[in-house]
Amino acid sequence: MNKLEKANQYIQNNKQKVTNRPFFHFSPEIGWINDPNGFCFYQGEYHLFYQYYPYDIVWNDMHWGHATTLDFVHWNHKPVAMANDKVYDANGCFSGSAIEKDGKLFLIYTGHIDPNIGFDRDEPQIIERQCIAISEDGINFKKYENNPVIGEKELPEGYLICDFRDPKVMEVNGVYYCVLSVRNEKRRGEIIMFKSSNLVDWTFYSSIYQSKEEENILLECPDLFRIGNKDVLLFSIMPCDPEFQAEVDNKTAYVIGEMDFEKGIFKTESDGLLDYGHTFYAPQSTEGKNGERLLIGWMHRWHQTTPPKEYGFNGMISLPRKLSIENHRLIQQPAIEIEQYFNPSAIYEKIQLNAGEKIDFKGERTGYLYMSVSSSNTERFTVELNKSETKSTRIEVDVENTMISFESDYSSQDQINITDALNANEDLTLEFFIDRHSIELFINSGEKVISFTAYDQDKGKDISILGQCNAELKQVIYGTFCHENTLS
Repeated sequence: MNKLEKANQYIQNNKQKVTNRPFFHFSPEIGWINDPNGFCFYQGEYHLFYQYYPYDIVWNDMHWGHATTLDFVHWNHKPVAMANDKVYDANGCFSGSAIEKDGKLFLIYTGHIDPNIGFDRDEPQIIERQCIAISEDGINFKKYENNPVIGEKELPEGYLICDFRDPKVMEVNGVYYCVLSVRNEKRRGEIIMFKSSNLVDWTFYSSIYQSKEEENILLECPDLFRIGNKDVLLFSIMPCDPEFQAEVDNKTAYVIGEMDFEKGIFKTESDGLLDYGHTFYAPQSTEGKNGERLLIGWMHRWHQTTPPKEYGFNGMISLPRKLSIENHRLIQQPAIEIEQYFNPSAIYEKIQLNAGEKIDFKGERTGYLYMSVSSSNTERFTVELNKSETKSTRIEVDVENTMISFESDYSSQDQINITDALNANEDLTLEFFIDRHSIELFINSGEKVISFTAYDQDKGKDISILGQCNAELKQVIYGTFCHENTLS
C-alpha cells in the first residue's frame, strides 16, 4: 500500500470518530488542516485543496486534502490528492496553487526536504523546490516525471533555497507567471516572479516586492490578481526568525497598484490589512464562476492550545469573501447566500438603547447577526456573543472615538482595537457569522473584517446588545443556521 492509499484508507476507517466539527465553515473529515491550496473553479464546481495531515490534530508530513462545493456551505470530501511520496517532496507537499490548461488541472506546489523535520531547524539541509502534478478528471493526480520544475538552477544568487515556497500561478496574455515567497541573503522576505510558456519550463523574471530589513518579516503565500483596472498583491506575514516572535504578529496584508508584466515591476499605490483578527492566514483567491474574485483563508489562532484531542480534527477554512476595490481599499464581502441558510428568528426596527438597556437573544451554536446603527445618534454600545454566566466575547463600538474593540474571555490574546472603524456622517453596519468555534465580523459591508476562533467546550450561546450610552439601532436581524443537519 502506498502513502496515498494509506491516507485515504485511514480516513475512511476513522472519520466517524470525529466530533464537534463546525457547521458552515469547512473543516477536514479528520486530522489537521492549514493553508488553502489550489483554490479554483474547474469543471462546474469549486475545488479546494489544503495542507493536510490526517493522522493527528497537530502539524506533520503535509499531504494535499481535497474537497468540492457549489455553495461553500455543503462540501463533498474527495480522496487525498497528494502524499509526500517522492524524493523531492519526502518531508511534505507544501502549499501551492492550481490552474487549468488544455482541459487538465495542473497543481504547482512546493516539495519540502528536511531530514530533521520535527527537530531543530538545520537550514543547510532544508531544500524547497517547486513541483507539478496533473489530472484529467480533477480527482486523480500524477506527479510530473521531471519534477522539480523550479529549483536551485532557476533561483538566482542572493536567495535561500531553505525558504522558497508557495507558488501561485496565473496566465496573462498566453504567458504563465508564478509568484513565490523567498528569504533573501539578509534573511528577510521577498516575493519573486518566474515566467513560463508551458507550465513546466520556468525562468526567473523579477523581484516584485521586498520587505524592509528593519521589519524583520518573511512574506508567505503570495497571490497576485487583477480587479477592474488595478492589480492586487496579497501576502501573509510572519517573523523572519524566532528572536522577532514577540514583536511580529502573524497577519495578512494587501497592496493595490499596477503590475507591469513587460518590465516585471509592481508599483504600490495603497496598502492595508486583510483581517484585523489573530485567526486569518495564508489566504488564496480564485476567479469565481461569474468572473468575480473570491478569497478564502485558514482560520487558526497562533500559539493557542489545540482543540480537545477527542474532537479528532484541528483547523477550519474561512467563509468565502468576494473582493472589490473602493477608494483605494480592498473590500471583502461574505459570499454565501445569507437568506438561504439563516432563518430570521428576530427582527427589530428603530430601537433606542439607553445606558444599561439591552436586547437579549437566546442563542444557538450557530447564527447570523446583522446591525445597522445610526452614527449621528449613537455614542457607545457593546455586543456580547458566546455569552454564559461568567464569560463572553465582547465587541464595543465607540462612535465618538470611531473605534471598535474586540476581546474575548475565550482567548489569552490582547484586545483588538480598530481606531478608524467608522466613516464620518455614515451609518455603521455590522455582520456577525457565529459558528461552533468561530466568529467572523464584517464591518461596513466588508471595509474591515475581524476573524476569531476558540475551541473551548464551555462557550455560552446567548447574545446581548447592551447600551453603554445612547445607541440608535436602525435595524437588528438575528437568524439561526437552518441546515445544521446537512453537515457532511
